[in-house]
Amino acid sequence: MATNTTESKTASTSAPKSELPNPFAAFASAMPAMPAMPTFDPAAAWAQGQQTFQTMMADAQTRWQTFADQVAALEAQVATHAQTAVAGWATLAKDAIAYGQQLSGEARKVAVETAKKVGGGAA
Repeated sequence: MATNTTESKTASTSAPKSELPNPFAAFASAMPAMPAMPTFDPAAAWAQGQQTFQTMMADAQTRWQTFADQVAALEAQVATHAQTAVAGWATLAKDAIAYGQQLSGEARKVAVETAKKVGGGAA
């Protein structure tokens, strides 16, 4: 009996397996071919990065120069307005001093006239 089980096992394992057909074979011919992967060139990437950086720095320098010119124009306007304001304040201060002198002179005249009236005209 033992020989029969051994023979049946050998017969089943030694039988050739048939391969199943690929169910997607019909679709494989309809699909486009995959494009080739691009190659990477480090030197070209470095050169492109340097060019981009130089362009960026040149643009930044141009924008900075434009900004500096605008600030200079604003500073000139502020200085002109400040000088005009200081000149106006100086004129007001001079006028105030002159008015103070005028009032002081008038006060002295009034004091002398009042003293003459109170003193009985002895002057």
